Amino acid sequence: MSFLRKLNIVAIPVLALWSFAACSADSPATAPGGSGGATVGTAGKSGVSGGVAAGTSGAGSTIGGAATTGGAIGAGGSPVTGGASTGGASTGGASAGASTVGGSTSGGATGSAGGGSVDGKCVLPNFPDAGSLKDLGIKLPDPFKFYDGTPVTTKAQWECRRKEILAMAAKYLYGPVPGDCDEVSGTVSGGNVSITCKVGDKSASFSATISGSGKSINVDLSSGILPAGKKLSLGSGNDAKIKTLYGISEVNPNIVNGWMINRVMDVLEKNPTSGHDPKTIAVSGCSGCGKGAFLAGVFSRAPIVVIVESGGGGGTSWRMTEWFRHGAGKSRWDCSDMPQGIDNLEDSGICGPWVTSAAKSFRSAPATVNNLPFDQHMLLATIAPRYLVHFTNNNGKGSWCHLAGTSEALASWAAHSVYTALGVPKNHSFEVYNGGHCGVGDTGIAAAMFKRALDGDMSADTGKINIQDARVQVPQSEWKGLFVDWNMDTVLN
Repeated sequence: MSFLRKLNIVAIPVLALWSFAACSADSPATAPGGSGGATVGTAGKSGVSGGVAAGTSGAGSTIGGAATTGGAIGAGGSPVTGGASTGGASTGGASAGASTVGGSTSGGATGSAGGGSVDGKCVLPNFPDAGSLKDLGIKLPDPFKFYDGTPVTTKAQWECRRKEILAMAAKYLYGPVPGDCDEVSGTVSGGNVSITCKVGDKSASFSATISGSGKSINVDLSSGILPAGKKLSLGSGNDAKIKTLYGISEVNPNIVNGWMINRVMDVLEKNPTSGHDPKTIAVSGCSGCGKGAFLAGVFSRAPIVVIVESGGGGGTSWRMTEWFRHGAGKSRWDCSDMPQGIDNLEDSGICGPWVTSAAKSFRSAPATVNNLPFDQHMLLATIAPRYLVHFTNNNGKGSWCHLAGTSEALASWAAHSVYTALGVPKNHSFEVYNGGHCGVGDTGIAAAMFKRALDGDMSADTGKINIQDARVQVPQSEWKGLFVDWNMDTVLN
């Protein structure tokens, strides 16, 4: 008996920190599909057979068309494995085997032309191929508008918008993102975590270890800023196992780390007497591993994320960096070296690579980052309402400028508006500090956030966005006119 697997594009269960409602019929302004959008679920695991590729344009497809065998989402838009869709979408919605994000429904759902809310689910549009994207200019895209321009007005709608942002990032920059397991089981013996993940008729075993003592469980990718606590090691060989499990040929190693964090959390949640609290998991890293912490945090449900000097490919605005590198901002750039952008991003390095072949067209034509329907401020915002602490280094006149600290400051400053809109501005802090690369350590904003996140101290002095004009290339007072034309004071109901 054959049956279709519905794989999650980016499966992110509801966080313990915040209970977001699903996009429901009471909140109709969900992200629309094109002719036949793919259903985005709100709970549960992926289905059991088949697979999809991300973002194929054209009427009647799911997001890439449902394939009969294998596959997670791919960046190229055609089915990853299995070819033609089986029971695929007709114009007007996804049928059996439709792609889901954040959970699946039995057999998929049928949407109406143009998408919208379907049976309480989000609906993703059919994103065009990179070459068909239009130039949107240097202003950062509005996080409070869906891809089709529909306003986001509620917290429930933000959850749909969040999934839309992650799906766009997968299609245009990061490639396949494996979803949740259909079934996950495991044991915890002391500090040894054993994990079994079943996807369709395949299964794979993974392991992780927790060592040391303390309240938090820390994933230190390299030179991270973390609370005193236990150490979580995510094991080895995970990339190859995930490729086989999901039938994909490429996966970003940092997204693998995010996937493993989710699986450790799954098993710890199933073993509540293990002595290890999944709500205390924190991930951090600096420089190349700052990019790694950014990606692991974005593509997981890690409760605490600390990003340190991530630079290009991490939490920096692609648009501002390109403006400095090749645009009108080049005349404002007062450094001996140029900032790290899409076209001079290294292919390898600590915690690298940071983008995959999905980003090829943007790397060869860097001005086209202005065509992206998102920027990194929106990826930072997808971490909300979880705890986020973010540092970059001095990017003032004549400073060490390779990591584009001004662009990192812009992105985090813009992302803070989403934390504020969700009513959790205290859960995000950012600072431009001054000192040696990866050698400054915490200035106090991380320690305060750890008090809030781990000790429940709601009086902790968090929510600070510390940007000094002397430490950036363009004064913050100019950012709204140059890079933002949307309402940063939006409040979501």
